[in-house]
Amino acid sequence: MFDQFHGNACLPKGLLSYFLTLIPKVNSPQALGDFRPISLLGCLYKLVAKVLAARLARVMGDVIPKTQSAFLKGRQLVEGVVVVNEVVDFAKKSGKECLIFKVDFEKAYDSVDWSFLDYMLRRFGFGTKWRDWMRACVCAGNMSVLVNGSPTEEISIRRGLKQGDPLAPLLFLLVAEGLGALMRSAVERGRFKPFVVGRGGMPVSILQYADDTLCIGE
Repeated sequence: MFDQFHGNACLPKGLLSYFLTLIPKVNSPQALGDFRPISLLGCLYKLVAKVLAARLARVMGDVIPKTQSAFLKGRQLVEGVVVVNEVVDFAKKSGKECLIFKVDFEKAYDSVDWSFLDYMLRRFGFGTKWRDWMRACVCAGNMSVLVNGSPTEEISIRRGLKQGDPLAPLLFLLVAEGLGALMRSAVERGRFKPFVVGRGGMPVSILQYADDTLCIGE
């Protein structure tokens, strides 16, 4: 099976099918939004995905800018918090106007478009074989929802990343970097003015922690 996947980027259909269970996010859930969907993946698939995720993690620090602080070794949420505090403190003391607005991806994993993910992989220089492996893991398989412990009929999935998939956090960072790249392009073209902090003149335009994004400007 592993040789077949390595050579042909193909996994057995049964290996890609999974159950979806809903975990309450609050004590007394009343609506569907009060639940977090978790994918119950098979052991063999998770083994393949973990190997690929380990290889992907080796290069993520080189392709994802330091303005993104989620899921990567050596990066922490507190780094972004410190920068934001410095921005606000400097703006108050200097009297400079500062614009800060927060962007949050609604249903972040579920909204990922597979063609855009492939586009970002290609833009970052990932080869054809690696992209084929990602498509085999992400863009295939069927899902059954567990309702009172019993599975529904299988549902064909057309987009999104699986919550609980070892590859999902890293692949989502590649997708989220699309927004970061657009912001940096806007700064370079003079369409967005970043906030400049301190005497050294450090420009700050965007900070990200997974799908939580702060855009900062003057």
